[in-house]
Amino acid sequence: MAQDARGPDPSQTFDLDQRTAAAWTDPDMTIRRTPPSGLGEAATVLKELAARGTPLPAELELLGPLGLGGMGVVQLARQKTLGRHVAVKSIRPGVAHESARRRMLQEAWAAASLEHPNVVPVYDVAMDEDGLPHVIMRRIQGQTWNTYLHRADLVREQFGARDLLAWHLGVLQQVCHAVSFAHAAGILHRDLKPDNVMIGAFGEVYVVDWGLAVRFRGEDDGRLPLARDEHSIVGTPRYMAPEMARKGQGHLLGAHTDVYLLGGLLYTVITGFGPHPGEDPRETVRSVPEVEIKLPPGTPRRLVALVRQAMAKAPEDRLESAEAMRLGIQAHLEERGAEELAEEARAQLEALQQAVLAEEPDEQAVAMHSGAARFGFAQALRAWPGHPDAALGLRETLITLCRHELARGRTGAAELLLSELQDPPEDLVGNLEAFVAAREAERQRLQRLEKDLDPRIGQRTRIFVVALVVAMWALGPIFNVPELDQPLTWGNVGRATGKLLFVLGLVYWARDSLSRSVLNRNVAFSVVGIQATMIFATTGQLLLGMTARDSNTLDLMLYTGMAAVGTVAVSPVLVISAVAFGLSFVLSALYPDLVVPLTTGSVLLLGASVFAVWYPQARGRLLPSKEERAVLKRGEHPDDAL
Repeated sequence: MAQDARGPDPSQTFDLDQRTAAAWTDPDMTIRRTPPSGLGEAATVLKELAARGTPLPAELELLGPLGLGGMGVVQLARQKTLGRHVAVKSIRPGVAHESARRRMLQEAWAAASLEHPNVVPVYDVAMDEDGLPHVIMRRIQGQTWNTYLHRADLVREQFGARDLLAWHLGVLQQVCHAVSFAHAAGILHRDLKPDNVMIGAFGEVYVVDWGLAVRFRGEDDGRLPLARDEHSIVGTPRYMAPEMARKGQGHLLGAHTDVYLLGGLLYTVITGFGPHPGEDPRETVRSVPEVEIKLPPGTPRRLVALVRQAMAKAPEDRLESAEAMRLGIQAHLEERGAEELAEEARAQLEALQQAVLAEEPDEQAVAMHSGAARFGFAQALRAWPGHPDAALGLRETLITLCRHELARGRTGAAELLLSELQDPPEDLVGNLEAFVAAREAERQRLQRLEKDLDPRIGQRTRIFVVALVVAMWALGPIFNVPELDQPLTWGNVGRATGKLLFVLGLVYWARDSLSRSVLNRNVAFSVVGIQATMIFATTGQLLLGMTARDSNTLDLMLYTGMAAVGTVAVSPVLVISAVAFGLSFVLSALYPDLVVPLTTGSVLLLGASVFAVWYPQARGRLLPSKEERAVLKRGEHPDDAL
C-alpha cells in the first residue's frame, strides 16, 4: 500500500487507452467511466420505471434548454402545481445507451443522498415514453465558477467584491463544506473543478456533476460504485490526483483524493489555471505523478503551504481532510491583515537597514523606519500571535537598532533594546558587555579624576599643614635676628635640616589626605621641595662665607622663584606672593636692616593668599559634621565623608 501510494507500480500505467484518448481530446474535460452492467440496483430501477411507462410528470412544462453537456442536456421547466421553475436534466439524443442511463441515475442518487446547502437538491427521477430517465432538480440561476475566475468584472459587478482573492477563497470554503459533508456520508466526488461549481445570482455555491461519485466507506447499498472496484482512469486530467491517474488503483482512493482536487482548485484561484500542464489528455495524465507545484512570487505563505500540503504526491502526506483545508483558508482570511502588516513592516525594516549602513546615518530616518517597523510587526503579532515572519522581523529590527545604538556609543538605549530580545545573539551580548565595561571604567576614571581635582578633598588638613609651615617660615628669621651679622655656621644648616624633618614628619602625618588630590600632592611636594632647597642654599651660602643677613636676603630671591612655580602647581593667586617676594628681595638688598620684617611679611602674605583661595571652600567645615564624626568613629579618614 505504501509503495503504491508513494510511487508508481511498474505494473500500472499512467496512460489512456486508445479508445479513451480518441473520445476525449481536452484535458479540461471529464473522462467518464462506463458503469458496470451488473450494477443491479440501477438496472432494477430502470426496469421499474420502464414498466410503469410513466412519462415526465404532467405538471411539468418544458420551456427550453438551459445548458448542454457532454452527455446530457438541462432544460428549464415549470412545475404547474407549485408554480415554480425547476431544471430537468436529460440524456442528449444520440447517446441514450444503457450505460448513459445508468450513469445519470447514479449521479442523481449521489446528489439526492447529500442534502446539503452546497449540493443541488434532486426532487425526482422520471421516465419518458422512450424509456429515458430525466432528473428533476432545483434550477440554478447563475454561472460556473470557471466563468467568474476569468471575469473579474462580473465578480465586481454582480457581487460588489473588491477583494477578488478573498471572494474566490470564500467560494472554495463552501466547496469544502459540501465535500466534507459527502465524505462524512462515505462518498467521493472525484471531479472537483471550476466547471463543476455553480454560483447562483445571490452568491449561492453548489457542487454539481456527481457522475464520478463512488462510495469509499460505509455499507454497499448497490446504488453507487465502490471505490475499490474502480479500475479505469477517470476524472479531469487537469486536476486528477496521482492515484486517479493509474489503472487499477481504486483501493487507493479515499478522502485524500478529493483533498488533492481541492488543492488544485486553490491552485487555480491563485494562478488562474489548473495545476497539470499539457494540451493533450494523454500527455497531461502522464505528467500527473511528476508535477511540481510552483506558485507565483508573492503568494501568501499560508496559501502556498495549503496548496503543497493538499497536493502532496503521497496521500498520507496530504491534509487530513476537506475540513482542514477549509480551516486553513479561514485562518488565512482572518489573518491576512497580519500578513499585510508584516509585509509593510518588512519594507520599513529594509529601509532601516539601508539607513544604518550609511557613512553618516540620518538619525531622523533611522528613528522613523525603526518605529514604523516595530509598530507594524507588533500589530501583526497582535492580529496573529504565531506569525513567523512578524516575530522574526521584530527580532531583526531590534537587533539592527541595537547594533546601531552600540555603534553610536549609546549603550543605555542598546541595553534597553537588548532586554526586549529573547535569546539575543551572543556577539551582540558580548559587544554590549564590552561597551558597558568600557563605559563603567570611563565613569570610574572620570569620577577619580573629578575627585582628584576637587579642592575640597583634604582641605582642612591642607590648611593646617600650610599654616604650620608658613608659621615656621615666618618666625624663623625673627629668631635669627641676634645672628644676622654673624657668618653662617653648620648650625644654620642643621636648623634648616631640622625644619625639613619637621615638614617631612608633618607631611607623613597627613599623608592620607595629602595624597588624595592633585592640589594636596602639589602642596606637599612644594613645601618639602622648598625646605629641601633651603638646605642646599644654606650650605652653599655657608661655603661662600655669607652672613645670616645676606642669607636671608638671598632666600627672598629663592622664595620668589618658588612662589612663581606655585602659581602653576598650587594656585594662580600665588603670583601676588611671587611679586611680594621679589620686591622684598630688592628692598632688602637696598636696605639690609629691613630683611627680617620684609621676609616675615612676605611669608605671612603667602599664607594669607593661600587662605584667601581655600577659605571659601573650607568655610563651615573647619569642625567635623555629624556625618564626619560618624566616619571618625568607624576608624575611617575624616575626608572620606566627602
